[in-house]
Amino acid sequence: MEERQILREFELMETGSKFISDNFGELQARYGNRFIAVKSGEVIATAPSFEEIIKKAGGSKLCPGETIIQFMPLKGEIILY
Repeated sequence: MEERQILREFELMETGSKFISDNFGELQARYGNRFIAVKSGEVIATAPSFEEIIKKAGGSKLCPGETIIQFMPLKGEIILY
Protein backbone atom coordinates (compact mmCIF):
# COMPACT_ATOMS: atom_id res chain seq x y z
CA MET A 1 0.00 0.00 0.00
CA GLU A 2 1.31 3.42 -0.91
CA GLU A 3 2.19 5.95 1.74
CA ARG A 4 -0.36 8.39 0.29
CA GLN A 5 -3.16 5.80 0.63
CA ILE A 6 -2.16 4.99 4.21
CA LEU A 7 -2.23 8.68 5.15
CA ARG A 8 -5.63 9.10 3.49
CA GLU A 9 -7.05 6.17 5.44
CA PHE A 10 -5.67 7.56 8.72
CA GLU A 11 -7.28 10.93 7.96
CA LEU A 12 -10.63 9.28 7.20
CA MET A 13 -10.48 7.22 10.40
CA GLU A 14 -9.60 10.34 12.39
CA THR A 15 -12.55 12.20 10.84
CA GLY A 16 -14.91 9.33 11.73
CA SER A 17 -13.56 8.99 15.26
CA LYS A 18 -13.84 12.73 15.87
CA PHE A 19 -17.41 12.72 14.52
CA ILE A 20 -18.38 9.94 16.94
CA SER A 21 -16.62 11.62 19.86
CA ASP A 22 -18.07 15.07 19.15
CA ASN A 23 -21.60 13.70 18.69
CA PHE A 24 -21.57 10.79 21.12
CA GLY A 25 -24.57 11.91 23.22
CA GLU A 26 -26.76 12.50 20.19
CA LEU A 27 -25.65 9.27 18.51
CA GLN A 28 -26.25 7.35 21.72
CA ALA A 29 -29.75 8.79 22.12
CA ARG A 30 -30.63 8.04 18.50
CA TYR A 31 -28.83 4.72 17.95
CA GLY A 32 -28.40 3.26 21.44
CA ASN A 33 -28.14 -0.56 21.52
CA ARG A 34 -27.28 -0.63 17.78
CA PHE A 35 -24.19 -0.73 15.60
CA ILE A 36 -23.45 2.31 13.47
CA ALA A 37 -21.23 2.65 10.40
CA VAL A 38 -19.62 6.07 10.00
CA LYS A 39 -17.91 7.22 6.82
CA SER A 40 -16.67 10.73 6.05
CA GLY A 41 -18.27 12.15 9.18
CA GLU A 42 -21.77 10.78 8.69
CA VAL A 43 -23.74 7.71 9.74
CA ILE A 44 -24.21 5.60 6.61
CA ALA A 45 -25.93 2.59 8.19
CA THR A 46 -27.29 1.23 11.48
CA ALA A 47 -28.25 -2.29 12.53
CA PRO A 48 -28.89 -4.37 15.65
CA SER A 49 -26.09 -6.87 14.89
CA PHE A 50 -22.54 -6.76 13.58
CA GLU A 51 -23.36 -9.10 10.71
CA GLU A 52 -26.24 -6.88 9.60
CA ILE A 53 -24.23 -3.66 9.78
CA ILE A 54 -21.55 -5.19 7.55
CA LYS A 55 -24.19 -6.08 4.96
CA LYS A 56 -25.87 -2.68 5.14
CA ALA A 57 -22.58 -0.77 5.02
CA GLY A 58 -21.45 -2.46 1.84
CA GLY A 59 -20.63 -6.08 2.61
CA SER A 60 -17.63 -7.26 0.65
CA LYS A 61 -17.34 -3.81 -0.98
CA LEU A 62 -16.89 -2.15 2.43
CA CYS A 63 -13.49 -0.47 2.74
CA PRO A 64 -12.30 -0.90 6.34
CA GLY A 65 -9.88 2.00 5.95
CA GLU A 66 -12.74 4.41 5.24
CA THR A 67 -15.51 3.24 7.56
CA ILE A 68 -15.76 2.98 11.34
CA ILE A 69 -18.20 0.47 12.75
CA GLN A 70 -19.02 0.95 16.41
CA PHE A 71 -21.62 -0.32 18.86
CA MET A 72 -23.48 2.50 20.56
CA PRO A 73 -24.44 1.60 24.12
CA LEU A 74 -27.62 2.80 25.75
CA LYS A 75 -27.32 5.84 27.99
CA GLY A 76 -25.85 4.79 31.33
CA GLU A 77 -24.20 1.65 29.96
CA ILE A 78 -20.45 1.21 29.87
CA ILE A 79 -18.59 -0.97 27.39
CA LEU A 80 -15.14 -2.20 28.36
CA TYR A 81 -12.67 -3.18 25.67
